[in-house]
Amino acid sequence: MWSTNKLKHYQDDFLIRIAELTRSGFTQYEAVEFLFSQYDGVAPGIKKECLELLRRGESLSDIISLLRYPANIILQVYFGERYGNLEDTLVQCHQFSTVKRQSLKHFMKTIQYPFILLAIFFTLILIVNQTVLPQFQNMYDSMGIEISQELQILTTLLFIMPKLLLGGSAVLVIALIMYYVLFKRAAIRRKLWLLKKVPVINSLYRKYITYRVSIELSFFLGNGIAMIKIIEIFRSQDKDLVMQHIGNVIQQALMAGQSLPEAVESVGLFEQSMINFIRHGEKNSKLDVELKYYSEYIFKKFEMQILKYIKWIQPVVFSALGLLIITLYLVIILPMLQMMSGIQ
Repeated sequence: MWSTNKLKHYQDDFLIRIAELTRSGFTQYEAVEFLFSQYDGVAPGIKKECLELLRRGESLSDIISLLRYPANIILQVYFGERYGNLEDTLVQCHQFSTVKRQSLKHFMKTIQYPFILLAIFFTLILIVNQTVLPQFQNMYDSMGIEISQELQILTTLLFIMPKLLLGGSAVLVIALIMYYVLFKRAAIRRKLWLLKKVPVINSLYRKYITYRVSIELSFFLGNGIAMIKIIEIFRSQDKDLVMQHIGNVIQQALMAGQSLPEAVESVGLFEQSMINFIRHGEKNSKLDVELKYYSEYIFKKFEMQILKYIKWIQPVVFSALGLLIITLYLVIILPMLQMMSGIQ
């Protein structure tokens, strides 16, 4: 398997370079052997096992499964080997994997600076709560000054804020753990139902699964595979239960007398625009071409939505930080002004 610190880079690079080398005339064995000679992030034992599998005639999908690629990548490579152009499939997998990695990297860069500031600010609040505020309170008591109700509210809010943050974080972590446990144990129908209940995740997952199914339908149809056979391929997948579920639902709908667009729509996981493309493609007998263009369109839309959500994070965090700083400023400055007014 890949070493942790170089995992994502090597996994993405491996896919695209296998495609490039095999197009240049390398056999899969020669390509993998050549790349492994450059990757110090792969354990020697795994390199040896992968090369032995290839020598025995095993497929590339078996190799990347051993290298612990995500299930959706393994499945797409499996389809590419058996039903179409493997090199094009590897390029598509590389594209999706790269976008996902870059989006995560952009997300981490976006949140790290404001969250460092928040951590520093809440540390400052704790110090103020333990030192400055008690001193002010003792001074008011000794001078017989009664602070205003508004200032009391701000002081109380500032005092309990760290506790609220820690308590809220603990509740959030527990809720996420419970959700994850329920999600992992649930049947596939239950998992999809849970995904639909999370607003942002639901929207992104809908675009992601629409992209996957549209590109794979285009891929199969373009290679002359009949729709009935495609559905059977989906249904036979034991490595990807979502694709298996989609195949089962579409087959049941078709057997009930529904048209293909209606059967696809009955799955309830896809963008409505995909259903419209299928209807249009069926009429002009160019469904494979239209779905290929549509998959590129929905992939771009998926990528833009991720970036849109990421761009919202910094302004929201900085706005919250600004309000907290103003509150802290008022809690420190207003008592001093009120004390000076009391002295006069």
